Amino acid sequence: MRYAAALTALILILLLAFPAWAEKEKKNVLFLNSYQNGYAWSDDILDGARNVLQNSGMTIDIHIEYMDTKRFYREEYLEILYEYYSYKYRNYKFSAVIVSDNNALNFMLKYHDDLFTGVPVVFCGINDFRPEMLEGHHNYAGVLENPDVVGNLELARKLNPDLKKVVVISDRSVTSLAIRQQIMDAQPEFMGVLDFVYWDDMPLAEILAKARGEGRETIFLFTPFYKGAHGELYSAEEVLEILYENTPCMIYSVWEFLLGHGIVGGKLLSGNSQGRMAAKMVVDYLRSGEFPAGQVQDMVEHKFMFDYNVLEKFKVPDYRIPPGSIMINEPDYFYKLDRQVFWIIIISIVALSIILVLLLISIMQRRKVENRIKSQLAFQEILMDTIPLLICWKDRNQRYLGANKYFTEFFQIGTPADIIGKEDASLMPEEEFAKQAAIWDKVVIDTAKPRLRMSWTFKRGQETVWLEINKVPLYNEKGKVVGTLSTSQDVTRRVNLEKQLLQSQKMEAIGTLAGGIAHDFNNILTSIINSIELAMSDVDEDTLTWKDLDRAIKAAQRGSRVVKQILTFSRPSQEGFKPTDIGEVVREAVDFIKASLPRNIEVHAKVPEEQPLIMADPTQIHQVIMNLCTNSFQALRENGGLIDLNLSLAEVEDEHARFMSVSPGTYLRLSISDNGPGISPDILDKIFDPFFTTKGKAEGTGLGLAVVHGLIKGHGGGISVSSTPDAKTEFEIFLPVHGMLREIDNTSYGPLPLGRENILFVEDDVDQLETTPRLLESLGYTVRAVGSPIEAYELVKNSPSSYELVITDYDMPESNGLELATRISHVAPDLPVMLVSGRREAWSGASSIENIRKVVSKPYNKTMIADAIREVLG
Repeated sequence: MRYAAALTALILILLLAFPAWAEKEKKNVLFLNSYQNGYAWSDDILDGARNVLQNSGMTIDIHIEYMDTKRFYREEYLEILYEYYSYKYRNYKFSAVIVSDNNALNFMLKYHDDLFTGVPVVFCGINDFRPEMLEGHHNYAGVLENPDVVGNLELARKLNPDLKKVVVISDRSVTSLAIRQQIMDAQPEFMGVLDFVYWDDMPLAEILAKARGEGRETIFLFTPFYKGAHGELYSAEEVLEILYENTPCMIYSVWEFLLGHGIVGGKLLSGNSQGRMAAKMVVDYLRSGEFPAGQVQDMVEHKFMFDYNVLEKFKVPDYRIPPGSIMINEPDYFYKLDRQVFWIIIISIVALSIILVLLLISIMQRRKVENRIKSQLAFQEILMDTIPLLICWKDRNQRYLGANKYFTEFFQIGTPADIIGKEDASLMPEEEFAKQAAIWDKVVIDTAKPRLRMSWTFKRGQETVWLEINKVPLYNEKGKVVGTLSTSQDVTRRVNLEKQLLQSQKMEAIGTLAGGIAHDFNNILTSIINSIELAMSDVDEDTLTWKDLDRAIKAAQRGSRVVKQILTFSRPSQEGFKPTDIGEVVREAVDFIKASLPRNIEVHAKVPEEQPLIMADPTQIHQVIMNLCTNSFQALRENGGLIDLNLSLAEVEDEHARFMSVSPGTYLRLSISDNGPGISPDILDKIFDPFFTTKGKAEGTGLGLAVVHGLIKGHGGGISVSSTPDAKTEFEIFLPVHGMLREIDNTSYGPLPLGRENILFVEDDVDQLETTPRLLESLGYTVRAVGSPIEAYELVKNSPSSYELVITDYDMPESNGLELATRISHVAPDLPVMLVSGRREAWSGASSIENIRKVVSKPYNKTMIADAIREVLG
C-alpha cells in the first residue's frame, strides 16, 4: 500500500509539472513595426510588448522588423519588403504576429496569406479603424489608438480661458490623416466656441513663419510631422522643439512620447500600454490555444501628464491641473531642506561611506589570505587529480596515505578518502596485482632505490589491460624513507597500436614484395599473350597445335586476373583503382543489403544514370557503403526505419573544401542517411577515431568508421557527417571527378580493325619490344620500336610528321610515359599518345595531359590493342 501511495503521488507530481514543461516550449513571435528604429512612439510599443512577453513564463523568441514607412511608403518599396520577408522567413514558423500602427496592419492585410498563412495577427496603435477592414480576414484581433480629442480640447479651454482658435498641424501620413479625421469628428462639439484651422503638409519654414504671427488665444494641436523646409526629414520631436521656440502659443498633442519636447500635456496615449495590451492577447492565446478572432479593444488607458517647464512658461496655475496628474521636469524638493540639516546628512553619509569602505577593504584582505591558504592546502589534491596518471602514496607499512581520483576510479575502489589507512589486500580486486605491488613496495623501502618502467598486465572482463608502473621512495626531513610514491600509466592503447603497427609493417613488406613480383609478371604475361597470338596466326584453327595455343592463352589470361588480385592486395590504395561507375557499385551494394535486412527496415536508392566514371577501387567503395549501411541497420533494427542512398554531382566550394581538407572542384556526392536515434553531439567529433565505439564488445571494434575515413581519404575525397536526433543522420562522401574517364571496352565485335599508319612503340622490356611490334605489324601498321624514352623523344623531335601515333609504357628506367607524353606535346602537340600501364598514377596522371588519348591496362591482347588504336586514330 505504501508503494502504491508513493507511485500515485509521483504520477500526480508529474501531471502537475507537465504544463510547466509544456510552457517551456519555444515560441516565435514576429513584431512588425510600421516605422524606423528610434521612433519613440513605436519604440514604446515594442518595450511594452517585450516586457509582457519576456515575463510571461514562456520561452518566446521575438523577431523585430522595421518597415520605415515614415520615410518610404511607395508601392514598389512595399513590394520589395514583401519579397524580402518571403525569402527571409520562407522556412520559419511563427506562433503569432504583432503589428504596430496602420501601415504595418495594411501591409499584413495585403500579404498575410502569402507570408504567414494561418498565423494569428494582433494589431495595436491603429487609427481610424473600421470593422470592414477585417472582412475576409480571420485570426485578427487588437487594440485601437483612440485619442480623447474632446477631452484634450476641453482641458485646453480650462488651462487657457482666452482660447478661441485651434490650429491642427499635420502631414499626409496615414497616422496624421486618421487623427485629422478624429479632430474633425469632434469639431461639432465646439461649434461657435472654437475655430478650427488645418495646416496640412506645409514645409517647416512656412509653419514657423505663420506660427510667429499667432497670439495667446490660439493653440496648436500637433500630429507627427516629418517634413522640412527643403524636403529634408525631421523627427516629430525635432519639429516640436523648433516650433516651441518660435511661437507664443501653447502646443498640445495626444501622445506621451512627445511630452518633454514642447507640448503642454493632457490626456495622453501611452505606446507602452498599447504594446502591453497587444502582447497580453498573444500570451493568453499561446497559453490557452484559443485566439479571440475579431476582438477589438477600443477602451485604452489615458493618463493626465504635463511638462512642468511648459506650465511655468505659460503661467498656468496649479488648481487648473487635474488631481493625480503625472508631472515631468518638476524640481527635486530634496533641496528645499534646511541648509544645516542638508549638510549634516551629507557629512554623515560621507563618514559612513568611509567607514564602510574601510570595513570592506579589511574583509577583502582577510578573504584573500583565507583563499591563499585554501589554495595552498588544495594544491596537492588539484595537481594530483589533474595529472592523467594513476598516483598513490603509502607509509612504510604499505597503508595508503592518499591517491588521486584517476587511481581510485581506474581500480573502482571508491574515492581517495575511502582508501586512506587501508592495504592493497583489502582493496584491490586483482589479488595477484596486490601481491606483486606489495613486493615492489618492500623492495623500494628496503633499498631506498626507485623501481622504474615495470610492466604488469591483467584481465578486466574480456579486455587485457597493460600498466607501466614507477615506484620511488618518500623521505622525511631527516632523509629517512617513510613510504613510497607510485605512478602508473594505462598503456593498453599504445601496446595495441604497436602490435597493429608491427602487423601493418609485416603486411606492407609482403605487399611490396608481392607488388614488385606482380608488376614484373605483368610484363611477362604481356609478352606471352602477344607471342601466343602471333603463333596462332601462323597455325590453322583445326590443328591440335592451335588448340594447345588457345589453352595456353586462356591460362595466361587467368594468370592476368591473378596478377590483378595480387596488385589489389599489395597496394589497395593504388593498384585497385580504375575508371569506375560508382552508380553500378551503389546498385550492387543496395541489392546485397536489401536481401539481408529485416522487413521493418526499408532501403531507398536514387542513382541517376550516365554519371561520369572516376578513378576508384570498386571493392573499397563497396566496403565503405557496407560499413555505413551496417551502422544504419544497427541503429534501426529495434524500431525499424528508412535507409536512404543518393548519388549526384556536386561542386565543392572553397569553404566546404577547406572543412574536408580537399581541393575545390567537381565531386561525386554519395549521401547515406537514416532516420534512427542519431548521434549525440558530445561524440560527433570522435566517431572517426580508431577504436572509438558506443556498441557492446561483441558488436564492434570501433574501426568501421575509421576504415571508411581512411578509404575515402585514400581516394582523395572527403567525408562529413550531420545528425539530428530522432530525425536524420547523414554521411556525405565526396569523390573527386578528374575529367570524364571511360574504361576501354575489352570486347571486340566483328573482324579486327586494321590500319596503315606509322606507330612509334616505346618499351623497356626486351620481350615486349620483340613481340608487340610484330603484333602491330600483323594489323597492317608500320612500327618503329625503341627501348628508351629519351631516344623516342629525339626521333619525334627530329621528325614529328613521321608518326601518326606513339604507344609508350608507363614504367621505364630513364623516364616514365607521362613525362615522355608531356615532352612530346611541346614539339608535336597534335601527335596522339597511347599509354600502356595498370598503375593508378598512370590513369590519374593521364587525365590531365591532353595528348594522351587512351590508357590500356596490362596485360593486353591483340584485340584490345587493335580496338584501342582505331579508337584513337579514328
